[in-house]
Amino acid sequence: MKTYEFNLLVVLVSLISLTLSAQKKNKEPFGPISSKTGLIITDDVTRMLIHNSSGDRAHSYVQQISTWDRQQNTKDINTATEWVSNKAKEFGLQEVTIEKFVADGKTEYFGKSSNPFWIAKKGELWAKTPYEFKITSYADLPMSLATNSYSTRATAELVDIGAGTSELDYQDKKLEGNIVLTSSNPYRVIRKAIWEKKAIGIISYYSIPYWDKPNRLEGDFPDQVGWSGMPISDEKEKQSFAFMISQRRAKELQEILKTNGKVTLFTDIETEHRNGELSILSGIIPGSKYPNEEIVITAHIDHYKPGANDNASGSSVSLEMVRTLQYLIETKQIEKPLRTIRFLWLPEFSGTEAWFSRHANDSKKRILNLNMDMLGANLTKTNSSFDISLTPDWNASYINAFSMSIVDFLNTYNNSRYPKRKDFHIISVNGTRNHINVHNEPYTRGSDHQIFNDFGIPGIAFGTWPDNFYHSSEDTPDKVDPTQLHRVAFSGLASIIMTAYADTSQLQHISDLVELYGIKRLQNDEFKAKKEILLADESNIIERAYFAEKIIQFGYERERNALKSCLILSQGKDEKNYIKQKIDMYNEKEKLSIQLLRLAAQKKGNILGVLSLKRKISLNEEKASSLIPKRLSGKELVTYYAALSATTDFKSINYDEIEKGINNILNQLREREVGELRIYDFQNTIVSYANGKRSLTNIRDAMYAEYGIEIPIPLLEDLFNVFIKAGAMIYNQ
Repeated sequence: MKTYEFNLLVVLVSLISLTLSAQKKNKEPFGPISSKTGLIITDDVTRMLIHNSSGDRAHSYVQQISTWDRQQNTKDINTATEWVSNKAKEFGLQEVTIEKFVADGKTEYFGKSSNPFWIAKKGELWAKTPYEFKITSYADLPMSLATNSYSTRATAELVDIGAGTSELDYQDKKLEGNIVLTSSNPYRVIRKAIWEKKAIGIISYYSIPYWDKPNRLEGDFPDQVGWSGMPISDEKEKQSFAFMISQRRAKELQEILKTNGKVTLFTDIETEHRNGELSILSGIIPGSKYPNEEIVITAHIDHYKPGANDNASGSSVSLEMVRTLQYLIETKQIEKPLRTIRFLWLPEFSGTEAWFSRHANDSKKRILNLNMDMLGANLTKTNSSFDISLTPDWNASYINAFSMSIVDFLNTYNNSRYPKRKDFHIISVNGTRNHINVHNEPYTRGSDHQIFNDFGIPGIAFGTWPDNFYHSSEDTPDKVDPTQLHRVAFSGLASIIMTAYADTSQLQHISDLVELYGIKRLQNDEFKAKKEILLADESNIIERAYFAEKIIQFGYERERNALKSCLILSQGKDEKNYIKQKIDMYNEKEKLSIQLLRLAAQKKGNILGVLSLKRKISLNEEKASSLIPKRLSGKELVTYYAALSATTDFKSINYDEIEKGINNILNQLREREVGELRIYDFQNTIVSYANGKRSLTNIRDAMYAEYGIEIPIPLLEDLFNVFIKAGAMIYNQ
């Protein structure tokens, strides 16, 4: 062979080798923290996820899904689930199955009965006098007929009861055999108006749930029709109906009533309750190395029609993530994931509880949940912000650092209309150029991620909140922004990649990121603790100093556990040592932080004339320190009200004291402008701290560190006593 031919061959081989090396490098999603993005996935993969996912495609899925009335336990939710199933198969999702779960009103999933299916065939409401006109109908707007309304064909007079929450609302009014008009949720008036006063039905212009009161006032959106339901009952006299109308429509009826003195109504409703089956759609992208370890992506597909943002948007983003991942894998732009990625589309809460009832004891190791719920809102139209929630402090996880780094990346490149770097700017062809202003929010309940957390599986949620059109007839596809869908799809994909492809070789990068954002959170804890001391006065300096220390202690406990959680992605000896070194460093920092805090407290005490900050332990605290509640197996999801219902010895329950105590705490938190979703379902938030290791005193202190409010020990005892009496918990010895 001639020399120049040999040299040419060497060059060609070298080029091929470099090309293959570059291709391999491009497929490797991990690296050290990027100086450009702040992420631990490579810049190439970041660009790949952005420019291969599509908010426009996701929006087209939203438009289709929102054409069905997908209320739980109705026929069309199964139609929507079938459609998503076919799309998931088209996109290459594997092992796509629709599991069926009995819905008959008797079968229980974790202490809660499944409702039978409600089938509405007809639902019309007419005015007959002083002139005839149609007020509303199920055919025109399915959510206008409250879920679980019973068949009724009757002519009756309209009686306006206002809010219907006080005796004055009913004074001198004949309700028996008539239909009431109210501004309240039907649930709030049914006992008095229907069961006691014998009205036959309800017309309601309620549209704003209590937890959204800080964001919307009555009259802000006069044409919205709210969403509600009726209780199911075997007692004929308790079987009733409700129609939902707008405030404007209600005002028209009130004016006619005022002018004519009488309005006669005609209602024609044909419905039935029958046994059915919940449909839960599941499919996977199988893991190549750790197939039994699963990341679970959840999106609830149910809700009223149209229900575009809530939650056709989450269901659609999940579909788009499937399409994007499968495309990148099939075109060999990235390798197959090491861990299995499972996608679930299901009815909110009831579907997740049913799924866990069948799969909680699977041999699979489920290490993470990403929950997609209400995440596509046009931020300017809906008065919303984009939030990624964190796990609760008691369930600390590496995923919090991942999501915090994603938030920082998104804000860096998506808060100007025309940024210089187009490769990291996420917009869609038909979408807005809204500033993103995304935030990390502390843990909130209120969607399916809470169930995963209650099982000890770290779960975070992607969402947009508040929403001017939440749970109303105006939650339509035009309020959903393709750009926002695109940004969430990227956020979910990046979160998946950072877990699905993590291995021993990346543990250092992962734990470095966790430590970095741990420092950021600990700085905030130290700020809050120091503020406790500085705002204290002579009457409370001892208590404030005690709880200030708890903020520091539980903050460091959270971050130590977040570092330990990294080991779920690797079990190598060297990696364990590396994590241990970081934890040892935290231990030393904690000691110094507490020492400095005590010095500050002592100085403040001297200024106030309080020479000793030694705190006395009360008898209640001493007793509570030995009470360690533990959930029983199979009872992990029993809720407070389910436990109340299951309690046979109700006299031993201090129900009134619990309600009074919880309401007092919630009112204090509201005074501080704490959001309603943060304090939603607060009884169960408290109970979620019970893991068989924390005493009642420890739970009180941990909750103070996370929520900034002290739960009285007697209230904790009363609350946990409900679960113990219901057979859902015991006290560890």
